[in-house]
Amino acid sequence: MRTSSSNKFLALALLLACTSEAARAQQHPATPVPPSPAAAPTVAPATGAAPDSGADGDDPLFDALTCRSGPEVARLLARLRRDRPDDFVQTERQYSDPPMDLYRLEVPVQAWGQQSDAVVITANRVLMVVNGSADEVARALETSLAGSEAPLSGPLDDQHALVLYTEERPGLQQRVLIGCEYRLPELSLLDDPDDAWRKAPIPEAP
Repeated sequence: MRTSSSNKFLALALLLACTSEAARAQQHPATPVPPSPAAAPTVAPATGAAPDSGADGDDPLFDALTCRSGPEVARLLARLRRDRPDDFVQTERQYSDPPMDLYRLEVPVQAWGQQSDAVVITANRVLMVVNGSADEVARALETSLAGSEAPLSGPLDDQHALVLYTEERPGLQQRVLIGCEYRLPELSLLDDPDDAWRKAPIPEAP
């Protein structure tokens, strides 16, 4: 069934709200850890004929990017490290304040009318890194939704939000992040034993 116009306009309204100054103000400057150089992501607009990466429903990364995941998203990083070790065992870059991981993919992922070989995971967001301005990416999204024969990617409700914003941290300058924000209580996608360096040590009792 073709996606209804009302659903598409709702998604675009949510998207445009997320590109506002208020949404961008939530992003705090960060220091990369370690300060190693990062290559530019391989990105290109998706064509109408090309299927989304997870069209068969078996790709947890695609599901997370397109707001299709539920509470199980809390274990996303552990599953990706197990199922896709070539992509997710080693980060391309790590950032702090707030924490954010950049990963490089061997095979680009395609979603929201874009494709990219770079993915960012924050405490509650799963995002792909694309070139262009926020307006250009929003237009590509609108075109992708307008030409889609599939239902709108995932539920956009009080627990899921489509987000799109620019990023100026080292290695991501003048690029756009697009993906899903999960508004689940106490969610921390980066809360993994392998990431213990992020946590401040517990003070010893006197």
